[in-house]
Amino acid sequence: MRILMQELILALTRLVERYQQLGIDVLTIDDMDRYWVVRSPEWTEFHQDPKLSVGSLLEDWAGLQRVLEGGSPTAVDFERLGAVLRVVSDRILEPSTSETDGIKAGRIDIQLRQLLLLLAMLVEHYQQAGVDALEIDDMDYYWVVQPPEWTDFQKEPSSLCVGSLIDDWAELQRVLKEDIVTTVDFNRLGAVLRAVSERLGRQ
Repeated sequence: MRILMQELILALTRLVERYQQLGIDVLTIDDMDRYWVVRSPEWTEFHQDPKLSVGSLLEDWAGLQRVLEGGSPTAVDFERLGAVLRVVSDRILEPSTSETDGIKAGRIDIQLRQLLLLLAMLVEHYQQAGVDALEIDDMDYYWVVQPPEWTDFQKEPSSLCVGSLIDDWAELQRVLKEDIVTTVDFNRLGAVLRAVSERLGRQ
């Protein structure tokens, strides 16, 4: 699977434009922070049982704000942006309840255009370093905790699901060619950004 860095931006542009046409410019996230995740490299390994870890949306967003404020991007920022895109997908489908176990989480106002700016900054940084495309030929299936369990900390997730990077990328190619988008495409792009993060981290 060959991922052109510019196509990442084009895919997110289509998603952002589509939901802006529907009147969605800003999403408020004030009822979630922690989420279940299988960390790299285990998330794409299937020869052993994966271990769940905990991520933090607030920490991810703070790291991305550092980039927006002029900090140097890192490979991990692609993974952070991927996690934020998963939350965007969830929030579009289900508006905020503003409560998490009776405790309000920190508030994040995510402007969809800001997501596009962030991705453009990350891609530009790596393009200037000579990375225009990435070959991802040793990863396909990956472990993922599905919504709503991925942000539910009342109990551990009952099971992990399996996603496919090849399928995700093929569906994003559809977005690029046919301009038909769904909220699931944010999740797909988030998974691809994780793979990009891991590949860049190895270089």
